[in-house]
Amino acid sequence: MKPLRKFDMFNYSIGDLGINLNFQLIAFFLAYFYTDVFGLSPAHMAGLFLAARIWDAANDPLMGYLADHTRTRWGRFRPYLLFGALPLNVVMMACFFVPDLSGSAKIVYAYVTYILHGMLFTAVGLPYSSISAVLTQDQQERAVISTFRMFFAIIIAMSLVSIGVRPFIAQFPDEKMGFFAVAVGFGIISTILILVAFWRTRERLQAPSESYGLKDIWPIVRKNDALLTLALAMFLNTCFWVTANQVALYYFKYILKNEDLFSVFFLYMLPANLVGVLLVPFLTKRFGKLKVFIWGSAVVGLSGLLRHLLPIEELGFFITLSMVGTIGGMFCSITQWGMVPDTVEYGEWKTGIRSEGIPFAFFSFTQKAGIAIAGALTGWILSGAGYVANTELVESAALAIRLLFNIVPACFSLLCMVVLLFYKLDGDRFNRIMRELSERSSK
Repeated sequence: MKPLRKFDMFNYSIGDLGINLNFQLIAFFLAYFYTDVFGLSPAHMAGLFLAARIWDAANDPLMGYLADHTRTRWGRFRPYLLFGALPLNVVMMACFFVPDLSGSAKIVYAYVTYILHGMLFTAVGLPYSSISAVLTQDQQERAVISTFRMFFAIIIAMSLVSIGVRPFIAQFPDEKMGFFAVAVGFGIISTILILVAFWRTRERLQAPSESYGLKDIWPIVRKNDALLTLALAMFLNTCFWVTANQVALYYFKYILKNEDLFSVFFLYMLPANLVGVLLVPFLTKRFGKLKVFIWGSAVVGLSGLLRHLLPIEELGFFITLSMVGTIGGMFCSITQWGMVPDTVEYGEWKTGIRSEGIPFAFFSFTQKAGIAIAGALTGWILSGAGYVANTELVESAALAIRLLFNIVPACFSLLCMVVLLFYKLDGDRFNRIMRELSERSSK
């Protein structure tokens, strides 16, 4: 297979900007929107997040199976970008809309829109990520693609969401109108960018001639120990950044009592993210993706623990430690997505069945499960600590927010580091597996 051109990597990766304008808005603000704007209790919010993921436990593998068995003139995965981009973003807009309904009807509305968003996100995000496995089988090219993707997903998308949303909302008479306007604007841009990725990307690896049945879905996952280990690490890493990011607005609003610092804080994180993006290609080429992922998890965990020990008024040290942790977090985000396609070849080597859809469906579910657990944990802890939206917090609620912002994410990251010590698919072993697969196909 010919080397993949940088231009082709760019064209594919820009789709992650579109997907993450949608994803990051949900991850950063939906929990706050539900409690402080929509009017859900923290307990109802926790139940909603968990219910959606229970549904995904069945929905995601079926979506992976469907994607693997799709055959069109555009390929297996690209059609889902074409037909799913607009519905995904329309439903995202609906998630940030407050209908004029009774209390129970509003809860039903929140459940329906959020669960439907999760289904549509799988229908677009899973095939999009699966394309990376059919673009190239070269580990370093996959690392570069992952770097491109995270540049668009984190440096641009997350920065736009974390830095730009609050000042934009402040221009409106109330948060209800502001959040909906943001959702509409981001939804339009997201739709366009996902369609650009569809038109500018080609699937270079052909679909296998032999397909698998529904009964093979569980063995494909169960026998792939590399997939299971990486998925657990990804779950913990997702729990880390979702907990920290979704609690950030609570922290600045109720602990520091200055909501304007929210955008300023993430503005400082932008150069840290950029440093992480620039360092990862060099570090992964020199040391391998696994080691960089482990180092990143350790840095995130230690910086979070140290940050919690600081007095609240030490904003300079607080921001410095946060920047260090952000660099580590970027190491994790980039390397994990560069490792995911490797598990496809490993699974083919172990089982004799090649599937891109099922592994990526499992990782999609893992990531959404991390979002759900982080959201549910936040809801339960806030509820148990006596949190009441838009009031002066009792001491227990204030402590809960501080723990959720610092200690809980740090623990998730350190657990992620421990899990990664059991991941053995890197470097020489992967190259040996690729040689064996090549020998099998030539017979």
